Amino acid sequence: MSAPASGHRRAALVDAGVGLVVTTALLAGLARPGFPLLRDWVATPRPPLSDAALGLGESAARAVPQDVAVVWASRVLSAVGLPVWPLTGLLTAVFCVWLAVAAGALVRMVADELPGPSAVGPSPSAVRAAALRLPAVVLAVWNPFVVERLLQGHWSLLAGVAAVMTMPVLLARATGRLRVAGACAALAVAGLTPTGWVLAVVAAAVALVCVGGRSPRRGAAVALAVTAALTALPWLLATVIAGGVAAGGAAGASGGTTGVAAFAARAEPGIGTAGSVVALGGIWNSQAVPPSRATWWAAVALVLLLVVWALAAPGLWRARRHPAVRATVPVAIAVWVLVVLAATGPGIALLDALVGAVPGAGLLRDTQKFVALALPATVLAYSFATAAVTRALTSRPLGAVGVAVAVTAVVLAAVPDAPRALWDQLRPVTYGPGWTEVAGIVDGQPGDLLVLPAGSFRSTPLWVDGRAVLDPAPRLLDARVLVAGDLVVGGATSGTTSGATGGTTPAGAGQSSQTVSGEGDRARRATDALLRGEDPRVLAGMGVRWVLDERTSAGPRGESATTLDDPTTTKFSDTELTLYELPRPEGSDWSTGTGTGTGTGASTTERAAVLAAHAAWLIAMAVALALAVSRRSGR
Repeated sequence: MSAPASGHRRAALVDAGVGLVVTTALLAGLARPGFPLLRDWVATPRPPLSDAALGLGESAARAVPQDVAVVWASRVLSAVGLPVWPLTGLLTAVFCVWLAVAAGALVRMVADELPGPSAVGPSPSAVRAAALRLPAVVLAVWNPFVVERLLQGHWSLLAGVAAVMTMPVLLARATGRLRVAGACAALAVAGLTPTGWVLAVVAAAVALVCVGGRSPRRGAAVALAVTAALTALPWLLATVIAGGVAAGGAAGASGGTTGVAAFAARAEPGIGTAGSVVALGGIWNSQAVPPSRATWWAAVALVLLLVVWALAAPGLWRARRHPAVRATVPVAIAVWVLVVLAATGPGIALLDALVGAVPGAGLLRDTQKFVALALPATVLAYSFATAAVTRALTSRPLGAVGVAVAVTAVVLAAVPDAPRALWDQLRPVTYGPGWTEVAGIVDGQPGDLLVLPAGSFRSTPLWVDGRAVLDPAPRLLDARVLVAGDLVVGGATSGTTSGATGGTTPAGAGQSSQTVSGEGDRARRATDALLRGEDPRVLAGMGVRWVLDERTSAGPRGESATTLDDPTTTKFSDTELTLYELPRPEGSDWSTGTGTGTGTGASTTERAAVLAAHAAWLIAMAVALALAVSRRSGR
């Protein structure tokens, strides 16, 4: 192994160690036994390979292929006798460490451009090099964007964020086979979710444009395009088969909205939308924000960040022709401008029209997600600022360490209460025994299942102190759970919805609430009939066989008690759950009326096609990883 290669490997190990320490501090709460259950983060003991997991239900395929990957991984763990509950927490930790290592590699790319003595080379320069990387590596994991997305439950999105950090490292300087294979693997992993896929594709395209020298960009572009097509196939095919709109949805029915205004970037106290976005914050849901970011401290943190950018600006300008700088800084500026504009009246109107008219454009409505594309540039800014201060104050390696520690303190100050907020909210839960009993009754049986109270979210003291939680029933029961997917946001002086959906407030108090409609029209009709207290035979005619009342959850139940009186049969009941079975419609069986709105569920052929698409995604990821690892080990 050559000396430079050995040095880079040692540096990567150091960065991984730092990333592991930071990740442990942030995700320590997930080491407690139990399944993560917070807002959109729903982990269950036995996730079923249902139509919903495949993206063939009424709801858009937003968590495809993530849900199927979790199902497969859960079954493998169970088969070998390992516990399932740590799965998503461990994957999240892996993504965080990946982020840290990629950030360190990005800084090493520009080492020759950093102010002062060379940041590469043998000891004692290696100490200085590690010091210059320290703030950047810590920042990659400990920042408002990552923390807020974790609090929202978007654990798998971090794979896309890590891929964004990785693409300039692998593609912005050269496109050798090893680098292209690694970039394809990163893209495939980012494809756990459609949004992660979009982030990775954008980052890869920009990095390829910025390649220096005579690198064979055409071959790299073809390889990445093929990988992108294979990794998008699961959710694209599911969307086509289900006949819905592509992941993210479009304009809702029943008087709802597209959700563009509700999901626009949010202004934090004292710094406005622009300041929030530049600071890598501004998530739409104010309840998925650490307490420190909801106070005047957000302004202090922004001032510190602007000082960092001011210190870094001269060095970044001198290095403006470096491929890594060209692939990151202009993208960050463009993203900041576009995300801020998308939160203005004209921007909301334009994006609202786009989402309502173009299938798949719903991927764009949560515009703050795209702030992830600004993270690599912010990482570089911290490294350049650290180098500039080090050059001004000291030339000694230990002095560089002191400066790095001080700048790292600035990083931590952006979200000083991140560990506490994540510890308090990412509190794993244990499902009551009633869920196993209900699963034993409904799993694999024909007929659809409705859940009370109405809405997609739950608020129960049994789970994370009553915080909003996406209903786990679809990921716990191997039955067709009808979910309209409606979300009520805004409104309320209380800061949360009244329970109609369990949704959470995106902006400040005092706003009028609005309904962001989901795609489940048939589920909405059946739920409305239940809340009106219709005759159970009306619901049975829609294909509804079961009604599950999650008794400890707050929310509307309407006149459902009228429907659930005799001749309905109570199949199971305990303090948490009650399962009712409706009378079967005369002259029909329960398979009639189920499905994505066409009257039948997904056929065997349709399920096989989508499963094949998932297999293609998995194979593409495995092949790319194998090529990257084998070529690296053979160097």
